[in-house]
Amino acid sequence: METLKDTLNLLYKLQQKDIEIFELKGKLKILPEIIVKKEKQITQVKDDFEIKKAEYVKLNSLKKEKEALLAIKEATIKKHTSDLNTIKANDMYKNCLLEIEKAKADKSALEDEILQLMEDIDKEVINLKKYEEDFKAKETALNKEIVEAKNIIEKAKENMVLMQQERDEFAKSIDKNVLSQYERIREGRDGQGLATIEGDSCSGCNMVLRPQLIVQATKCKELVYCDNCSRILFNNKDVQE
Repeated sequence: METLKDTLNLLYKLQQKDIEIFELKGKLKILPEIIVKKEKQITQVKDDFEIKKAEYVKLNSLKKEKEALLAIKEATIKKHTSDLNTIKANDMYKNCLLEIEKAKADKSALEDEILQLMEDIDKEVINLKKYEEDFKAKETALNKEIVEAKNIIEKAKENMVLMQQERDEFAKSIDKNVLSQYERIREGRDGQGLATIEGDSCSGCNMVLRPQLIVQATKCKELVYCDNCSRILFNNKDVQE
């Protein structure tokens, strides 16, 4: 004849299954959050690379602007030089020479700026290649982690179904009244409705138990509950592996 101690041992084994299921559910909850975080990291590394690329584009655009201004200055010098042959008034001739000198000075400054920009662009091309390699490496690594996480989720879901089926089948072997009490308690206790007595404390909430409760739980003649967390108490010495 099955005793209460035998029933509680079965309940203890059921709870071990429930703990595994509970932990797997926690994992299934965390993994999608990790995937979202990885996806955000991919977006961030893409954005960082686009910023670097934009800097390169900006330098090229600035170079083109300077080259356009240089062409204008060269055209100005050419025009004023041509005008010198037709100017007869002394003041106009001097002003034309001044315009030519100013345009030449501007041209020289622009040429220096363009040379500096060309050096900066050459350096940026090297840097951009490295940035792109780093970006692709990070993106590949993150995508791999996302795929692995998704595979783990799918596998965990499959395991969850099997574990739940096995758990429900095993639960049929437990006294319905005791099982009903256990199910009611575990709903609000992180999936654990049973607690073992560890020394003089409840393993569920770690609170010190009244000596009378320990004695009653040890006798195992009736269900005994923790005063603090309300879990069913079971002497760990009676646990059958």
